[in-house]
Amino acid sequence: MARRFHTGAVGRRRGKKGTGYSPKTLEGYERSLRYVLTPEFGDRPAAEIDDREWQTWVDRLSREGLSRSRIANHLAVARAIYGWASRPTRRLVERNPLAGIELPPNDEKRRTRVADAEEAAELIAALDPADAVPYALAFYAGLRRAEIKRLDWPDVELDGYRLVVRKAKSQAGTGRRPPIAEPLRPILLGEFMRQGRRERGAVAAVSVTSGKIAERARTRWAAAGLEPITLHECRHTYRSFPMAAGYTLRELMEYMGHSSLQATERYVKLLPPLDETDPAERLNAYLRRRAQ
Repeated sequence: MARRFHTGAVGRRRGKKGTGYSPKTLEGYERSLRYVLTPEFGDRPAAEIDDREWQTWVDRLSREGLSRSRIANHLAVARAIYGWASRPTRRLVERNPLAGIELPPNDEKRRTRVADAEEAAELIAALDPADAVPYALAFYAGLRRAEIKRLDWPDVELDGYRLVVRKAKSQAGTGRRPPIAEPLRPILLGEFMRQGRRERGAVAAVSVTSGKIAERARTRWAAAGLEPITLHECRHTYRSFPMAAGYTLRELMEYMGHSSLQATERYVKLLPPLDETDPAERLNAYLRRRAQ
């Protein structure tokens, strides 16, 4: 039934307010079906999966640490399938068992985990080299998951100073050119050599959308005694590095792909505390550079 819904009905079904499902929504539905729902429930008839089984599954995901929002996203796919199947014109199921399913309490803290520079280096060093590439791009260039997936070797100035984000989720982020930080360069060069110095192709050789990279990373970090971090939190961390280094809000807005300074200012509170004995040192360093 899920396959019928995905291959036929999704393209014709209308979303909220009469609009069609966006490509991003359809991509998310496909990922949930392929990597979460199908491995969990297999080819069982949907009518055989009752509300108690669904609730047990939701509770288990919560105990395993999956966020409320991620659980809700997976349930949205299942609800769409049951809603499609229970329509009077189909009646493939008698009722929707997800109607009364309870999500975990909405008491999650906002994702504000930020690693300092030393911890970021330790987290990346603990990973397999191929898995280190996406995390390094998030830590040291502020790329989003989809931007990491789309990054191609011609977009990286291995002998220069910047990389190019050809397409972002907003016009403001499309075409931006964040600088290549010093810790990122050897990681990119190493991956370039491992891939046979290809002129074209994806920079990240591993998938960043299936969730498997996060599982591998958590395993490595647990073995090293390190606190895990998500790709999104790595991007949070990147926001703190340029600000701590003395970049302006406008520069950070450009590198992050934000459409306004207000969006960037929300993250100023994530900055690490100042670590300096001479408060004039940064000003003096700037003046010395300009005088040369």
